Amino acid sequence: MNATVDTVIEHDEPTGETAPPPRRRLRRALLATRTIVVVLILLAAAVAGGNHIVRQRIADRAMVDAGTAVLTAEPITVGSADAAVVTKVLATERTSVTAGTPLAAIALTADGDGPRTRELRAPAAGIVTEINVAPGQIARAGEPIVTLYDPAALAFRVDVPLEQLRRLRLGMTAYVSGPGLGGRIATTLQKVEPRVASSPAAQPDRLTVVLRPDPAALATVRTLVPGLQFAVVVDTTTAAAGTPAVNSA
Repeated sequence: MNATVDTVIEHDEPTGETAPPPRRRLRRALLATRTIVVVLILLAAAVAGGNHIVRQRIADRAMVDAGTAVLTAEPITVGSADAAVVTKVLATERTSVTAGTPLAAIALTADGDGPRTRELRAPAAGIVTEINVAPGQIARAGEPIVTLYDPAALAFRVDVPLEQLRRLRLGMTAYVSGPGLGGRIATTLQKVEPRVASSPAAQPDRLTVVLRPDPAALATVRTLVPGLQFAVVVDTTTAAAGTPAVNSA
């Protein structure tokens, strides 16, 4: 009798779960990676924003609002040592002149010699600000006939309370903004001067801080008219280490 041997092939029982195809697994991995990257970018932005706010607050505390400054110039006066009649004015206001440029002609009267004429010339290069005595008028001895100023010597002056001066040091950088500048310019705190009170009601607890424009700003500043007013803020982090306060003496 022939025996029949049945071959039984066993099959895995279905579990009810189907493994995702490779393409789906890759897509899920990319989505997860993108989510992580977005979260990291948001965290970095938050940290950067926080650091910026901190830096901004520190910078705000470092800036001192010094108030309103006035652009000033040291006047250069041209006149006669003796009384004279101004016969001719050879310059006009707001014009630049070089040293030696004729500014006016005058007539001096000497006893028995008749009138003598002479020219008044600019002692230095500058800009004419005012014709003080018109042609035909008499200029007294020592009276200015023409006034000019050196644009390279322009400075900003601001009256600062004594209490605020404790935070200031010579050499600090101050930023000036106002008409004709088109933006703020850098200046240097050069010195402090006693304040000359213009009236009995003027505040006595102030000193005048003198700010010199940086060389890069001189070309712009020399186009301005003395007497204009400007806003000033001082960066108190810019003084050299160990520099004493300007009112510590």
